[in-house]
Amino acid sequence: MRSETDNIHLVKAAFKKQFEITMINNGVSADAYLKKVNLPTADLDPESLLPEKPFWHLINIVARDENMPDFGSLVAQTTPWHKVVSLAPLIHNSVSLKNLLEIFCDIASSQSSATGFTLEEKASHYTFSYAGMPLYKNDVQMELYRVTSMIQLVQLATGIEWFPGYIQLMMNKNSAIKTCGFLKNSEITFSNKTSVISIEKHCLHLPVNIDIPASLELRSKSEYDLDADFANAIRQIMTAYIQNQHCSIEDIADIADISVRTLQRKLKKYDLKFNDLLNQAKFIMAKEKLSDTEMHIYEIANILGYSDAANFTRAFHRWAGVSPGEYRQQYQVVM
Repeated sequence: MRSETDNIHLVKAAFKKQFEITMINNGVSADAYLKKVNLPTADLDPESLLPEKPFWHLINIVARDENMPDFGSLVAQTTPWHKVVSLAPLIHNSVSLKNLLEIFCDIASSQSSATGFTLEEKASHYTFSYAGMPLYKNDVQMELYRVTSMIQLVQLATGIEWFPGYIQLMMNKNSAIKTCGFLKNSEITFSNKTSVISIEKHCLHLPVNIDIPASLELRSKSEYDLDADFANAIRQIMTAYIQNQHCSIEDIADIADISVRTLQRKLKKYDLKFNDLLNQAKFIMAKEKLSDTEMHIYEIANILGYSDAANFTRAFHRWAGVSPGEYRQQYQVVM
């Protein structure tokens, strides 16, 4: 049954690399699984946005089909959060573990609209907790991914020998835990209201060592908005999927996990038509390619699904009032 909510949960495209690299490292066809769950196979701007639900499908399908019961934990271990391109610049200046976790709790929702974390001081310890919105109840793989990632953040200060005294999991008791070596050193309870790891108080004062490339710079794309309303969320999804040329109304409805009829009805609520949003998304992508790359006009036209450069040029002139070549020249003069 399709969802009727106006909320489409979005996540930074940078996190797609975590899954791709882990699958490739384990001899799994990343493209095949990305296509299976309707995630783009093309390289994307890491700051662009993708629907989050397909990631939840992906992590479970790979674990099941490839007989990798700890796949969620492997994804986190292969590319820890502090090495994810969209997240690393936001936390790499942390001076202590407490500072790092407080910053992370503050900015986590800038990476995923369904995500939230809290750090709380207790009588004898601190708790680092997931306070977000699980998209599926009792999801084993996503919880393994999340808790492994949380532990790895703490280990940036404590070292890799440290593990929580106790862990609380939302999922029911599951045999996958036995295969996940990353959780074997902690006392674990199941069926809790949230995911929690305990941290000894003295650890919070430890300095943090985050090793990321000095060339990694924080980039901000104003057109990307995790808190977008329904129409803007659809537009942003289209921008990410245009390069795969899977942007029919049927494709986008499937990606957004709603029916075509529901998509049309919700767009009507905003006095919008599907083709209008699609053209806006193409315009965003065209400007990005003209400004940030040296791609030929015919290559950009092909990416956007035009049969030839002339058709693309006419469309771009309608949108911008200038030709693609003139737009590129103007941008270069301003820069």
